[in-house]
Amino acid sequence: MTQMAQIKNKGFQALQAVQPFKPFKPSKPFKPSKPFRPIARSRNHPTIANSPDCAIVIAAALSMNFLRHPVVVVALTVALAMVAIPAVRHLLEELPVPPEPPAALRAEWRAPADVTLGTGVEFPFGVTISPDGRRVAFPATRDGVSALWLQDLRTGDARELVGTGQAATPFWSADGARVFFVARGSLQQIDVTTGDVQAVMPASMPRGGSANIGGDIVIGGDEGAGLTLRLADGTVRALTSVDANATESAHVFPAFLPDGDRVIYFVRATAATRQGLWITSLSGAFQPTRLTNSAASAIVSGDRVIHAVDGALVARTLAPDAPELRGAADVLGARVGTTPIGELLATAAADVVLFQPPIVTARQLVWATRDGTRTSELGSPGDIWSARIAPDGRRVAATVLEPLLRTLDIVQYDGRALMPTRVSLSIDTDDTPAWSPDGRRIAWISAGRAVTVRGAGAVLPADTITRFDAAARLSDWTPDGRAVLVSATTGETKDDVWVVPVDGKGERRVAIQTPFNDVQATVSPDGRWIAYASDESGTWEIYVERFLDRAPGPGTRERVTSGGGSDPRWSRTGRELFFRRGFAIHVATPASGRGPNAAAATSMLFDTNAALRSFDVSPDGRRFLLNVPAESGPVEPATIVVNAFRW
Repeated sequence: MTQMAQIKNKGFQALQAVQPFKPFKPSKPFKPSKPFRPIARSRNHPTIANSPDCAIVIAAALSMNFLRHPVVVVALTVALAMVAIPAVRHLLEELPVPPEPPAALRAEWRAPADVTLGTGVEFPFGVTISPDGRRVAFPATRDGVSALWLQDLRTGDARELVGTGQAATPFWSADGARVFFVARGSLQQIDVTTGDVQAVMPASMPRGGSANIGGDIVIGGDEGAGLTLRLADGTVRALTSVDANATESAHVFPAFLPDGDRVIYFVRATAATRQGLWITSLSGAFQPTRLTNSAASAIVSGDRVIHAVDGALVARTLAPDAPELRGAADVLGARVGTTPIGELLATAAADVVLFQPPIVTARQLVWATRDGTRTSELGSPGDIWSARIAPDGRRVAATVLEPLLRTLDIVQYDGRALMPTRVSLSIDTDDTPAWSPDGRRIAWISAGRAVTVRGAGAVLPADTITRFDAAARLSDWTPDGRAVLVSATTGETKDDVWVVPVDGKGERRVAIQTPFNDVQATVSPDGRWIAYASDESGTWEIYVERFLDRAPGPGTRERVTSGGGSDPRWSRTGRELFFRRGFAIHVATPASGRGPNAAAATSMLFDTNAALRSFDVSPDGRRFLLNVPAESGPVEPATIVVNAFRW
């Protein structure tokens, strides 16, 4: 096959084949056997100029001695020109401009109309976005009962996840198939498709958690505790430990990075140089390192660390090769809220961010009668937590959040002045106050562990009686004024009730110790019976038993409630035991001490119809002090941002 035939078989309209030329003789004019056909477009074939194989044609022509003939030279010149012109034109064309990335889209997000977002006042948010950014899980309360809810962001459809009662601080598995949550003293998981609920590990307090792609889980610790790691094989060990000497009080709200090894968490501490966002590694690649100062936790999306700076929500990039943040901060939202325990009210995944503006936390102490009628207010609105009435029925000791330092302080209302008097003077967290039976002293827990006592007149310095190794809560004094009751975790059991002498001379001893959480203990006025709340049944119930007499026998222990109950309070006569169930106040008549055939009787006194944070009863049982939300406008909706990171 000739070269020109080969070219023709390639599908190109080429020069016509010609007979081989003899040596050139100028005496004869050149006459080809067939006339040349001009190069032109064919209906079925592209032109040489537009063909990537035109070089084959030119090479073939050069090898056929055409250059000896002027006509061939002209034809080749034309062909080269036809190749060059489009090439030059192509070089002069501008490169196509890539399309602009999708703009960030912002919209309001609210929980369904018939529920209240959050689990009580301590966890007002808890929203978590699935890894694919299409669903959100969140705790919500309806008709006084809290549970997890699941919502599809594409349709808005939401449903309650059955079996998740009292759930708090949920977080997703890395594959988006399960949601983990803390409820009734344990970390649990629910399969969002089948609805199966399983217990994973003990977790007394919900303080956040995270799961990596390998199935490892890390959860935050209670006061005085660090992070706890549960490996995929079920092994549980401590990941971090609190340095009390450096003023640290807790390590909470951890978040895995995508590599499944690095974990970011929030360290609560008194010292400003210690509190903030820290990072550690499961593999021990580096020591725990402080990334930046912060008043609350952070969330993670890819290599971005999202946290609050001066009330704004910002994102910064985490270096892949070092435990440090790099680059300038990108502002995602002008206002984001936090909670007193350090939770950031935000969640993010897959280019979607959802955050809640600051939630108004102002509370009001309100006096109410036995039928729930509100008669007057005590003091001005503030971020109030615990509140206890003095034996005289007039003065009140309360825990309030100091707005500047964000610490809890003990204050005293005298019943007349609008502004309270501060009792605790340290910058540590001071909580759970209780009056001595004679009304001359107030006891509380300082820095989460130290039992502290001071005169009610706030004149003499406070005395530290004893210090627990774990988080502690003080609930009451014994009727003789010689000791206080404290619940704390020690040894292998959960929260136990301890009797702590206030003179500092005697040893503390256990009053209630079971495999369950036993808290909020209070002794009857005659000193014979102790009432407390326990999660033995899987939910909080009120129990009564003999005080410091664990000998078995009829009538030594009684379960007073069967539908839930907490915060027991004895009347002055000891014949009535008040408690709360949700937002309602109930009263019980324990059977203890009334014979083997006696039975406890309970009834509801009134429903507060408000988010009750705490309550107390006057000694005569006729007045109730309620800690309820102050009058304010509606809660601002959360903001959801789609394409949040397309910059």
